[in-house]
Amino acid sequence: MGNPGTTDTMTAPSAILMQRRWLAAIATAVVFTLFFFGASAFVAYAAVRTQDLDVTTDELASPDVPEEFDGARVVFLADVHTGPFFSRERTAELVDAVNALEPDVILLGGDYVGGRVGAAPDFYAEAARFEAPLGVYAVLGNHDVWEGADEARAGLDEAGIGLLDNDSISLELDGASIRLAGVQDLYTGESDVETAGTGIEADEFAILVSHNPDVFPNGIAATPGMWDLALAGHTHGGQIALGEVKPVVTSMYGDRFSGGWTTEEGTPILVTRGVGTVTVPVRIGATPEVHVITLTSDTTEPASRIVSR
Repeated sequence: MGNPGTTDTMTAPSAILMQRRWLAAIATAVVFTLFFFGASAFVAYAAVRTQDLDVTTDELASPDVPEEFDGARVVFLADVHTGPFFSRERTAELVDAVNALEPDVILLGGDYVGGRVGAAPDFYAEAARFEAPLGVYAVLGNHDVWEGADEARAGLDEAGIGLLDNDSISLELDGASIRLAGVQDLYTGESDVETAGTGIEADEFAILVSHNPDVFPNGIAATPGMWDLALAGHTHGGQIALGEVKPVVTSMYGDRFSGGWTTEEGTPILVTRGVGTVTVPVRIGATPEVHVITLTSDTTEPASRIVSR
């Protein structure tokens, strides 16, 4: 209590201290608000990126491409993961988008389902609408096997999609042919590149499809000079990529097979970032993609090569 006849007043230092505390509280509130809304916007952005779809176009020139296949368009996609994060409606939209690319042949790189919620019928019902004059062919991924290999095989069969299962087929066009081969998943099957390549001659144009790219180093080494192109998925481009930093790449070879083009003993390898997601419905720096690879007959070079990206 102050002296009688006087009025209590806050001293100047106390007023300054209180003012500083208020300013600090306001600044903290502003920072928290910005962080909250910034984080929310970032998560929303990452979720929205799963809705995007890049179409990557490349040209593969090879002396092994028959003239009859010059200009043929191969469309490749993988890791759709129809399920809790990728609805049947989005699967239908994907099929429409792929058909609009006017493919000559469609190759599917596995993991058509994800989440173990019984969504396989949704994928295969829509996949039956893929359209390509030379056919649609597929390999199985680990998620397809985990959710039911028998159901996956039956679903592909009912959809009119050929399963490449440690074997190969010939695509015929105007009396000429190229070969397609595919292997079982590395972790849920028995990947056998040598068996898949049985009967393929060195001068035939041959494409190898595997869900998991980790098959390629040993598989291609065991079949030298056989493959003109190798295709895989599985790694999702890391799914979350912060610049060059990819916290999770599901390959024993790390970033080498996280996504994009590389080579193994002269064979061009494409690892797609895929379409869908697993674990979390988020993509950062790894936009969903499908690929159009145009084949070109070129006898001026001794081996297959990518001539445009």
